[in-house]
Amino acid sequence: MGQAAPAAADGTQQMDEIIVTGFRASLASALQTKRNANEIIESITAEDMGKFPDQNIAESLQRLSGVQIDRDNGQGTKVRIRGLDQNVTLLNDEIFLTGLEVFTLGEGQNRNTDSLEGVPSELLGGVDVYKSPNAKLLEGGLGGIINLKTRNPLALDEGITAAGNVRMAKSGGADGGWKPLGAVAVGYNWGDKAALIGTFSYDKQNTQSDVLGGQNRGNWRFAERGDKATVKTNYYAPEYRYATDRDQTRERIGGSLSGAIVLNDSLELSGDWFHSESDILTSEASLKFPFTVESPGLDTTKPYTIDSNGVLINGTLIANSAEAISYVQNSSVDADNFGMKLKYDGGGNFRGTLRGAYATAELHSDSASNDVRYTKYSVPTADPTSPTGYSHQAANPAAPANYLFTYDNGNGKLPSFALASTPDLYTNPAYGYFKSHWVFGDRADLENYSLRADGEYDPEFIAAGNVHLSTGYRFASRDVDYVRGRYLADYSGKGELDGTKFGQKWTPYGYFQDGGIGFKSCELPKGTPGIPAQCDNRFGNSPPLITPFQTFTGGSGRVETINNFFSSGNVAGGKILVQDRSQMKDGQAWIQGLYPSTPFAFYAEPLESFRVKEKTHSGYLMADIGDAGDGYHINVGARLIHTKLTVYQNRATDPDPVYLGTDSWNGVLRDSETIANERSYTDILPSLNMVFDLDEGQKVRFAASRVVARQNLFDLGRGFRVDFTRNPTTNLFEATNGSSGNPDLDPFRASQFDLGYEYYFGRQGLVSLVGFWKEVDSFIGTETKPEFVMDQAGGRNTPIQRPINGEGGRVRGFELGAQYAFDWGVGFNVNYTYSDSKSPIFNDFDKGLPIPGVSKHAFNGQVYYEYEGLEARLSYTWRTKSFAGNFGFGDGAVNRTLGIWNRAYGQLDAQLGYQVTEQIGVTLEGINLTKEDQSQYLQYKNLPFSYGSGSRRLMAGVRFKL
Repeated sequence: MGQAAPAAADGTQQMDEIIVTGFRASLASALQTKRNANEIIESITAEDMGKFPDQNIAESLQRLSGVQIDRDNGQGTKVRIRGLDQNVTLLNDEIFLTGLEVFTLGEGQNRNTDSLEGVPSELLGGVDVYKSPNAKLLEGGLGGIINLKTRNPLALDEGITAAGNVRMAKSGGADGGWKPLGAVAVGYNWGDKAALIGTFSYDKQNTQSDVLGGQNRGNWRFAERGDKATVKTNYYAPEYRYATDRDQTRERIGGSLSGAIVLNDSLELSGDWFHSESDILTSEASLKFPFTVESPGLDTTKPYTIDSNGVLINGTLIANSAEAISYVQNSSVDADNFGMKLKYDGGGNFRGTLRGAYATAELHSDSASNDVRYTKYSVPTADPTSPTGYSHQAANPAAPANYLFTYDNGNGKLPSFALASTPDLYTNPAYGYFKSHWVFGDRADLENYSLRADGEYDPEFIAAGNVHLSTGYRFASRDVDYVRGRYLADYSGKGELDGTKFGQKWTPYGYFQDGGIGFKSCELPKGTPGIPAQCDNRFGNSPPLITPFQTFTGGSGRVETINNFFSSGNVAGGKILVQDRSQMKDGQAWIQGLYPSTPFAFYAEPLESFRVKEKTHSGYLMADIGDAGDGYHINVGARLIHTKLTVYQNRATDPDPVYLGTDSWNGVLRDSETIANERSYTDILPSLNMVFDLDEGQKVRFAASRVVARQNLFDLGRGFRVDFTRNPTTNLFEATNGSSGNPDLDPFRASQFDLGYEYYFGRQGLVSLVGFWKEVDSFIGTETKPEFVMDQAGGRNTPIQRPINGEGGRVRGFELGAQYAFDWGVGFNVNYTYSDSKSPIFNDFDKGLPIPGVSKHAFNGQVYYEYEGLEARLSYTWRTKSFAGNFGFGDGAVNRTLGIWNRAYGQLDAQLGYQVTEQIGVTLEGINLTKEDQSQYLQYKNLPFSYGSGSRRLMAGVRFKL
C-alpha cells in the first residue's frame, strides 16, 4: 500500500520491521522497501550488522535493475543508472565526499572521478537508488540518486551487539599472496533511550593487469605518416602503442560512529561520523612501440596487410628508438563525513527535523617516471677533438641504432608485438641507459557543509483526504581546490643562467632530467656574460648540464628484471630490464637521490590547477495524498534551487609568458593571474509520483519530474594544457595536442517520465516492468579545433579539445525484472534493461551518437540457495557495447575525429557460506571468476584503442556475531 509520507528519504529510518539474518532475508527487506516506497526505487539491505551482500558497494549495486557499473583494475567504481553517470551520492540524505572526486591516474590524467571503491560496505546498513525523485530529495542526479544509509543504533537489541568478519583475500597481484581483511561492528543500546554503533574495517589487495594504450600522447597519423611515400594505402598509426604491466596495491581503512539519544517523548538527537582512508600504489612498466615520429613506418621489404578501413592488420615496423617507462604513483585519500539531526515528533499534526552536515576530504598524490633507452642515445661527452671540447656521443655505445618489430592485430582487441631484430634488446644490460626522469603531483582539498530544516504537517481541515504537507529549506556550500604541480630542479647552482635577466622568457629550472638536454644558456648570443665557455648549442656539442649519466652497467643497483612481463604473452620474450620501481615510491626522495647536488621542489602548474566554489539555497513544497488502506498515493511538489558558482582558473599574464623552467614543456608557468568566473542560475524542479493499487498484489506507478546534475569539475576548471613531443630530426619539442576546460558549462538538465507495473506474489515474488523516457536539454560535448600554440620550433596549429554546451539528447527504454524465493531454499533475481539513447555528439563517421556510457542492453541475474545454514550464490552481469566519446588528432592540415567504443562486458561472481553455529559462519567468495577483460576500439572493431586484463579475486574467512 502507499505510504503517508516520503519516509524513504530519511536515511536512517526503517520502512518496515524485518528481522534480517541472511541474504534471503535482506532481499525480503529490500523488496518490502520497494513495495512501500512512493517513488521508483531499488534497494539493498545489509544481511546483518557489519555484513553486506558484497565486499564492494558498487558490486552490490550492479545487481539492481537498471544499474550498471564501471570498473578499474577489477574494482567496481562508478555507478551508472540507466547508463548515465551524472548521478549524486548521498550519505543519510546529504552529499557524500569520498576524496576520489578528483582522483586521476597517470600523466594523461585518466580520471576515476566519483568512484565508490573507497566506501567500506561493512559500515553501511543499506543503499537506496532513486530513479524518480520527490521534492524533498537533494538535487544533483541526472540518472538518479544513490543514498547510502548507516544503521539506526536504536534498532539494535537492548544491551551489547557485536559482529564482524576476518578473511584472507587473493587478487592475482604481483606477489600472488593472500592478504588479510576484516571488519568489526559493536553496538550498545541502553534500553531504547540511547544507543551507539562503532565500526572498523580493513582491506588490502594487490592486482596485476596487462594494459594496452594508444592514446597516451595523441599524436596519431593517417595520411601524413613517415612511410607515405612507400606505403600508398593510408592507415591509422598511433605515435606509440604502450604495452604496460601494471601492479596496483589498494589499502583501505574505514570507520564509523553513529549515536542516537531520545531526549524526551518528542525529541530524538542522532549523529554520524564516517571516516575512510585509501592508499593506492600503482607501479607500471611499459614498453613503447613507435609507429610515428620515432618510426619511419613499415618496412616494405617485409609483408604487411592493411584492410579497406585503413586498419593495419600486420606488418614489420622500423623503429629509431626502443624505450620503456617505469611509472609509480603513490596516492593517499582521507575523507570524513559528519552529520547531526534533531528530530521532533510529538504525536501531533506537526513533525520536523533540523540537520547539519560537514564533510572534508584530502588527496595527496606523487608520480615518478623514468624512461630507459635500449637503442643508442647521445649525451654531451668530453671530446678533445671537438672545438668546444665536447661532442654528442652515445652513452650506451654497444646498443643498436635502431631495430625492427612485428605487429599483429590479432582479433582487434589485444595486438601482439615481437622483436624482428636484436632479440636481446630488452635484456642485455650493455644496451640500457637511464634516459629521462621526472616527478609530478596532485593535491586536492574538498569541503562541503550544509544546514537544513524540514517540516511535515497534517492539516485537519482536509484530514479526510489523508493529505500531508511538507516543506523545507537548505543552505549548502561546496569548495574544491585542486592543484597539479611538478617537481623542478634548480640549475642555478650548476651554472645555468636566469634568462629573464637577458630579456628571455625562461629561468634556470627544469622538469625533465635528461642527459641529452644541455644548457639553455647556450642559446644566448655569444659573449653573453656567464654562459658556458664551450657552448655550441643546447642539443649539440656543449657541456653537460644534467649529470650524472647512468647506464644499466654503471647503475646496476637501479635495474629491475621483470621475468613475466605482460603475462598475456602478447609481447614475445616476456622479460625486460627497467628502472627498479620499488625505489620510486617516494618520488621526490628518488629523484633528489639521483641528482644530490641539484635541489628539487614542488611548484604548482597554474594552467592545470583550479578551484570551484558553489553555494546553493534550496527550498521545497510537497504534498502527499493517500495513506495505507486508501489504495493510492500521490506525491506532488517542487524544489527551487538558486546556485552561485565561481570557477577560479589561471591564465598567463602575457601572450609570451615567463616560465619557471627552461621551456614551456620543461617547467611551469611563472607569471599567471587568477580569473574568477562567477555565474548564478535558478532551477525549478517539479515532481510527481503516483502509486495505484490494482489489488493486494498489483501496483501501477507513474512519475514525472525535472532533474538537474552538476557539471564535471575538470570540465569546468582545468586550464590550457598542451602536450609536446620532441622531433628526432630537429631535437626541438613541438606541440602535438592540447585540452582546456570551460567555466561557462551549464548543468545537465532533463525532464523525465516513468510508467511502471509491479506484481507481488507468493514468497518474495515480484514481476515488474518500467518504461522510462528522459529528455536532456543540453549535453556536454567536445569540440576539437586547431589553435596556434607557441613551442620550441616557433609554434604551429595544434588540435585543442574543449568541452562545450551541446544540443539536447534523450534516453528511453524499459526495465524488466523478476524475483522469487522458493520454500525449499532456492531463489532467483533477474532483470533486463533496454536503453536507447541519442546525443548531439558527432565525429567524422557518425552523428547523433549514443550518450557516452549507455549500453543498449544490460542483464543481471542471480541464483541463490539458503537452507539450514548453507548459503550459495551465483551472479552474472552483462552489458553490450557503449560509446565512450571521441578521439581527435591532427593529421597534417586535417583534423580527424573518430569514436571510441567500449566492448561488451560480462562478469561471473560466486559466494558460498555455512553457518556453523548461531555465532560463527565460514565464507568463500569469488569475483570475476572467468577473469574477463575490458577493452575499447577506435571506430572499427579491429582497431584496438585500449585494453585491460581482468583478474580474479578470492576471499575466504570467518564471520561472527555475539
